[in-house]
Amino acid sequence: MNSRERVLNALEHKDVDIIPYWDGFSNMEAEECFLGKKYHEANDIEKTIFLARLFNSDIVNLPIAGFPGGPGIWCEIVYEGENHIIAKNPFGGLQYWRIKPYFAIVLTNPIKNKEDLEKIQKPNIESFIPRIEAYSEKLKKIYNYNYFTVAEIKGVCETPWMYLRGLKNFLIDIKKDPKFVNDMIELSFKFMIELTEYIIDIAPLDGIWMTDDMGDNKSPFFSIETYRKLFKPWHEEIVKRIHKKGKKILLHSHGNITPLFNDIIDANFDSIDPLDPADNIDLLKIKEKYGDKITLMGGITKNIGLMSIEEIEKHVLEIAKIGGKKGFILMSAGGVPPEMSLEKFNHYRYIIEKARKI
Repeated sequence: MNSRERVLNALEHKDVDIIPYWDGFSNMEAEECFLGKKYHEANDIEKTIFLARLFNSDIVNLPIAGFPGGPGIWCEIVYEGENHIIAKNPFGGLQYWRIKPYFAIVLTNPIKNKEDLEKIQKPNIESFIPRIEAYSEKLKKIYNYNYFTVAEIKGVCETPWMYLRGLKNFLIDIKKDPKFVNDMIELSFKFMIELTEYIIDIAPLDGIWMTDDMGDNKSPFFSIETYRKLFKPWHEEIVKRIHKKGKKILLHSHGNITPLFNDIIDANFDSIDPLDPADNIDLLKIKEKYGDKITLMGGITKNIGLMSIEEIEKHVLEIAKIGGKKGFILMSAGGVPPEMSLEKFNHYRYIIEKARKI
C-alpha cells in the first residue's frame, strides 16, 4: 500500500496496512537547526521530497497560502534575505518571517476601519497566472512520488483576520458588527475559494488542507450560534465545491473546539486536526464519540520537544493505540521544534515507526 492509498483509506474509514502519518519540522528555524543552511538553498521539490522521506510521512503539503509557515503563492515576495522574508498579500497587507529565531507576524493590515474595505478591489486571478503555472509544475513532479498531496489554504476565519484586519480587531468585529465580518469574508475567503478551484483544475492534488484556527486551549473564540450564522455556511460551501472536484478537504483548527464538533462533522469535512492535548483535547473521548463520523488526525502534542525520551515514547504509543488503524492519521500538532535534541529526535522517529504498526 503506497502513501496515497493509505491516506485515502483512512479518510474513507477503510483498512490500512499501518497507521498513516504526517509530520515535519515546526518552522524554518527548526529546519535550519537540524538540516543546516544548505537545505534552504534547495528547490521546493527537493525539500518537500527530502522531508517526506526523512519523516517517512504519507502526506506532503505545497501551500497555496501558508502563513505563518511561509508565503505560499498567495503572497508575493517583495524581499528575501538570509534571515528574513517580507511578502505582500493580494489585498496590500505585509507579512514578515524571521528564520532564526523564528517568528512570523503581520506588519500591516489593509483594513483599519469599515471605509477601508470599500477601497480594496477584489484580486484578479489573471495576475496569479505565472505563480500558478510554476506551482502546477512543482505539483506534477511531487505527485508522481505517490504521496497524498495537499495544498494548504486559509479558512473562513483565518483569511480575513490574517490578510485584512488582524485577530484582535476581527474578534471584536464578530461581537459588534457581524455584517462587517461577512463583508470581509466575501472579499477575502470567496477569492481564496476561487483561486483554489482554479488550481485544482490544472494541477494534480489529492486534497485541500484548510487551516482555520477557531479557539484557544479553553474554548472556541465564539459561540456555537455565531459559528452557525457566520462561518458554517462558508465551511459547507467550500466542502461542497472541493468534493465536487473529486478531492478531499481536511480541516485544521488549534484550540479546544470540541463544542463545534457536531457542526464541523455536519459540514462534511473529511478530517479534523490536530487534536492537541495541550489544547485540552481528550483524544479517547473524541474517538469514542466521533471516530465513526470523521477521520481524526493528530494527537501528538505540540510540546513534544519539551518531553523526556521516556515521556515521548509513552505519549506516542498511547496516542497510536487510541487512534488505531481505522479512521485515524497520526500527526504532530506542531512539528519537531528547534529545541528538540538530536537524541530525542532520533528516538521520536524510532517510536513513531513502532507506533504505526500497533
